[in-house]
Amino acid sequence: MFEKLFAERGLSLDRLRALVEVHDAGSIAQAAPGDLTRQSQYSRQLREISEFFGCEVARRQGKLLKLSAQGVRLAELAREQLRALEDFRAECHEESIDYTIAAGDSLIHWFVIPRLGALVSEFGDGARFATVNLRTNEIVQQLSDGRVDFGVIRKDALVAGLKSAALGALAYAGVVPSALLGGAARAARQKIRLADVLGGALPLAAQMTDGQFMQRLRGIAAKLRVEMTPALVCQSFPQTLAAVRSGGFAAVLPAIALRDMEQGSFVEADAPELAKLKRDLVLAWNPRTEQVRPNARKIADRLKMALRF
Repeated sequence: MFEKLFAERGLSLDRLRALVEVHDAGSIAQAAPGDLTRQSQYSRQLREISEFFGCEVARRQGKLLKLSAQGVRLAELAREQLRALEDFRAECHEESIDYTIAAGDSLIHWFVIPRLGALVSEFGDGARFATVNLRTNEIVQQLSDGRVDFGVIRKDALVAGLKSAALGALAYAGVVPSALLGGAARAARQKIRLADVLGGALPLAAQMTDGQFMQRLRGIAAKLRVEMTPALVCQSFPQTLAAVRSGGFAAVLPAIALRDMEQGSFVEADAPELAKLKRDLVLAWNPRTEQVRPNARKIADRLKMALRF
């Protein structure tokens, strides 16, 4: 059995690990930045893998040595096998097996982490969870190549080959702190429109790193005939919430963020226009994960229930 695979020398777990590391980094130089000795070792290991399989697993692209299409395919196969072996070793040593859940920062903060407690209790020492903050396209790529186990993404970002389960729709709200309106009593008597939030009547804090979200929000502002000029640019929705909670800024936030604000400390704008920003979310995973990793199918089933809106 496997006579051809073992007929020649040159294949080892260490060499396969090097292949996976170069794949994840993007090139040899990025896998070992500034370390010429390590880069030389990677180059030698990839050359030995190429000689063993009889195909070129890496090619020079400009000044960088990157994996070829065959190298990428082999790296994905190697990752599955190395992970399966690592999981088997953990089982034999009665150690926890790590599972990664990727999502955007705001979803991790308000949606994923608060719901993981039940899973931790259920699986006990048999499973340990790690959250990874990634953009949607990065989550899709890393689900496809096996770098992360589960991801929470927009339904319209799904690609062929991934399994998914609907979680519900993420809605948005226009929020103004009561302090900007003269205090809670006065704020309660005022009716705030979305145009007031977006159009400069109030200092606006905006999360600017999500291209699709901001593009749609600017489209809504244009239809309201106001120019959106944020007074504060934030890198994430949790930062934007912090700006609102400071009392100095209005913002458009995921509706789930309002749970972190004290009653009476803010006014929600009359903003039916924000219905256009609703996003259908899904839990996504690679079916290969269910086949390779112990408990992955059971964890997927539990996550489907725990993460539903």
